[in-house]
Amino acid sequence: MTNRFAKLDGYDPLHSTVGGECPHCLCHTTLTVISHSKLRGSDLEPTDGKGARCLMTLLCNWCSKESVYLRLVTIKKTPVSGGTRDFYTTFDTEQVWPVRTPRELAPEAPETVREVFAEAALAEAAGAFRLAGIGYRATVEQIVKERGAVGNNLYERITGLKNLGATEEIVEAFHEARFVGNDAAHDALAYSTEEIADIAELINEAVLVLYVQPAQRAKMAAQRAARRTAAKSPTP
Repeated sequence: MTNRFAKLDGYDPLHSTVGGECPHCLCHTTLTVISHSKLRGSDLEPTDGKGARCLMTLLCNWCSKESVYLRLVTIKKTPVSGGTRDFYTTFDTEQVWPVRTPRELAPEAPETVREVFAEAALAEAAGAFRLAGIGYRATVEQIVKERGAVGNNLYERITGLKNLGATEEIVEAFHEARFVGNDAAHDALAYSTEEIADIAELINEAVLVLYVQPAQRAKMAAQRAARRTAAKSPTP
């Protein structure tokens, strides 16, 4: 089940508000469902495992811009006073508009790490989620290699990051990426849009801690040192 937009599941959400991130302003805010319709030929009770498909338009209550999604759901008839109503349960959402652009890591990350991540992000943006999962696992492998962790396999090298100062959260995030990549490579398991996005965001957060913040602190320290030196230099 998806959790991208809180309070989306239930009866027809038309004119209701949901919580989530707007793809335009990137704010986590409320969005109003201004249109919601089931596509013709979409089954109520899916037999192909894909479910029914609904086209949904959201209006951001922060930037007032619209975004369009293909909502994948199961729909069950539930009894209500005087008849029945459709109850929607979401298991995935696909962003239709604005067009998704591939993710990028911060420039402070090593070049090889950024290149591998960029290839995985291209696969994610194209909807090739198995390839994206494999690519994000490869990104983790490059980070672990760059950090100098040792071990007989990726599991041991990720776990060994603890001895190099990595937090437990980073180690757990990297193991999650390893699981997803292994499942995609060995079992052809396809994770949902949001599950792959979560792995990408976990890697991005780890890069922030491992590379971006240390670079920012080093820059600030250099600026303070330069200021001290300038203050102590004799005025000509």
